[in-house]
Amino acid sequence: MKREMRFAEPVEARQALRLRRFGLATLSYVLAIALTCVAWAFGAVPASTVLEAALAFFAINAGLYAVIRSGLNLRFKDPSLTRFQIVAAISVLMFIVYNMNEGREVALFGCFVVFLFGIFRLTSREFVVITLYTLAVYALVINLLMHFRPAAIPRVANEWMAWLGLAGFLPCFTIIGEQINRLRIRMRESEARFQRLTEMTSDFFWETDAEHRLRERRSFDLGSRRTSQFHQPPRVGERRWEAPSLSPDKAGWEAHRTMLDARLPFRNFELSRLSADGTERHISISGDPAFDARGAFQGYVGVGTDITQRKRAELAFRDSAHSLRIFADNIPAMTESWDKHLRCRFANRAFGDFFGVCVEDILGKHVREVLGEGVFEEIEGQFALALQGQPVVYERTRRLVNGETRHLQVKLLPDKDGEGNILGCFSVTTDITEHKLAEERIQRVAHHDSLTGLPNRLLFNDRLNQALAGARRDARPFALLYLDLNDFKPVNDTLGHGAGDELLRQAAGRIRQQVRESDTVARIGGDEFTVILPHIAGREEARLVAAKIVAALAIPFGLGEPRHEVHVGISIGVAVYPTDARDAETLIRAADANMYQAKQKTYLSLFQ
Repeated sequence: MKREMRFAEPVEARQALRLRRFGLATLSYVLAIALTCVAWAFGAVPASTVLEAALAFFAINAGLYAVIRSGLNLRFKDPSLTRFQIVAAISVLMFIVYNMNEGREVALFGCFVVFLFGIFRLTSREFVVITLYTLAVYALVINLLMHFRPAAIPRVANEWMAWLGLAGFLPCFTIIGEQINRLRIRMRESEARFQRLTEMTSDFFWETDAEHRLRERRSFDLGSRRTSQFHQPPRVGERRWEAPSLSPDKAGWEAHRTMLDARLPFRNFELSRLSADGTERHISISGDPAFDARGAFQGYVGVGTDITQRKRAELAFRDSAHSLRIFADNIPAMTESWDKHLRCRFANRAFGDFFGVCVEDILGKHVREVLGEGVFEEIEGQFALALQGQPVVYERTRRLVNGETRHLQVKLLPDKDGEGNILGCFSVTTDITEHKLAEERIQRVAHHDSLTGLPNRLLFNDRLNQALAGARRDARPFALLYLDLNDFKPVNDTLGHGAGDELLRQAAGRIRQQVRESDTVARIGGDEFTVILPHIAGREEARLVAAKIVAALAIPFGLGEPRHEVHVGISIGVAVYPTDARDAETLIRAADANMYQAKQKTYLSLFQ
């Protein structure tokens, strides 16, 4: 209630206004008495009636004045006493009409004058009641004239025609009054809404004169002292820039004064001053120029708001954002923030450096613009899941300008508000190339022979099982070759283990050259090798491959320093799936057995 009555006029002011209105009504009474005197001069009304009417008007006005001055009127529902004044005036007017010898029709126009006093104050219901009262009193006057003063009404029909005239015209005041009251209520409601909106968005109201001197400043909250908390606030009669301020600077004040001199409206002009407790306080003001009816400039009117808390929050946010930026720019991971339309809200320096872009240039751009259409087609589904509220982790590769391929791991985290609505997503991208290379090295060490670089027994078993599965599925044959170098031990014994290792490496290279990319060459023991031929027509094709390998290893090897020419051979056993075996273990034993037979034949041929 206190806030609603903030701009209400004091009781004294309202009473003074009622007294002024009462004065206008008194002038109307005086005019009515003057017209009654004129009627007396023309013999239309007796002198006694003029005197009695004047005394009645005087008594009514004296009583009303005493009631208003004493404040007794405030006890009534209608403190202005408009209804009473209208009823009293109509009653006195009908007294005059009753005592008139002629010209009563002209006197009745006084009813319309009396009704004008209530057109801005009475409701339509009150107008109806007073209209009925007026018609009833005038009907009474006609009947009294007919019984007590018949000589005063030569034609009774004329009197009733006048009554009908009143009955026809007085209701018009009801209609007009109702429309005026509706407009007045709407204006009050509109003014109240405007006042509430102004109070909600502002802290104080101000006015300046044509010379930009402060004329008035009033707080919307009478209990608040926010507009007087400055150490040296602007005083009435002082220009805004004449009071000490911390901001804006000289150029800012000059720009503001230029706008004022041009008599242009302005919005949200910010300034700050030192408060009484020594802290800086910020104010935002808005104003519009005011002109009189002739268009002459009168000054400015406007409102102001204490924005100290907001400015402090903005400063704290900027400091926080700056700290966050420093933190984000100094972590190795690439961090980005995307809104729900996949437009970039934030990216750290690592992201810009890796992708070769300026962070400021990509803000507000779509993912497809930042990473490229091709990349977006690959990852669009991942972002769709993140915008549905699901965390996502995926990997992809990116080829750099220098041709280097980098492996990236991307984590997408949904960005949700307090109600669970998706606002976008955060992206954390990590370069895992070194990790991938380390994994590959570990895998290679675990599955490859360190001396020759060929698959070891572990990987050989895996490849053999894959070949078996493929052959069973497609109902086709494949071959396994089991190889063993001849005379390998004498090389180790005579030339040393270094020469033996070199022999194994060279032998592995020659074997690898005789087979296809799709074939697997493995070292499964000291000088033992295997070859998996997954795509062959039959045993004869496998024997042709074995023959090529035998021929390749029949060429002497150059080993050691100085170079020694060494002749070694190789024995090969061939086993074919499914003719020789249907499982891996049996197939290996068959190939090993055939290799042993081939080696025996080689040794027997040496002694023949």
